[in-house]
Amino acid sequence: MRIIAGKHRGRKIETIDDKKLRPTLGIAREAMFNILTHGNIPHHVQEAVVLDLFCGCGSFSMEALSRGAAHVVLIDISQKHLDVARKNIETIHEATNATFIRADSSNPPPASRQCNIVFLDPPYNKNLAIGSLLKAIDAGWIDDHAVVIIETSAKEHFSAPAGFMIHDQRKYGNSKIHILIREP
Repeated sequence: MRIIAGKHRGRKIETIDDKKLRPTLGIAREAMFNILTHGNIPHHVQEAVVLDLFCGCGSFSMEALSRGAAHVVLIDISQKHLDVARKNIETIHEATNATFIRADSSNPPPASRQCNIVFLDPPYNKNLAIGSLLKAIDAGWIDDHAVVIIETSAKEHFSAPAGFMIHDQRKYGNSKIHILIREP
């Protein structure tokens, strides 16, 4: 697995052998970032502050930094996942632009800053996405016009919570990507 575009294009993304770790497919990451770059949405990746909940190996954050994000906040409950994410971010020399927090992504701690692009990739088929999103809002992580990208199982039922509009939805293999825009 590699970074698709930007200043770190082609750099390898390390993963670990862990059944709970399910990195986002390259084709799905490319589509998400194409929508963020070229779609009619309120925030673009350039200079964005990105929240990566259930960050796993950090592939979404690495892609965001490669494409010009100002800062990424990676949250995961697994120390193993945070360790590989930190190693990946350090490998591309972006550690000063990243914050790593070991916490339950379904109930994140109080925010240190608001984010305008949010990526949630919770475990499949556990219905954690919407609850985690609402908890992140309550904790102050998500700004009033944020773009939220949620990855779920293609089989998992999904509907946008109040205050969000579905901008786009796409299926990739057994995954489905939902791009939401917050409407305050």
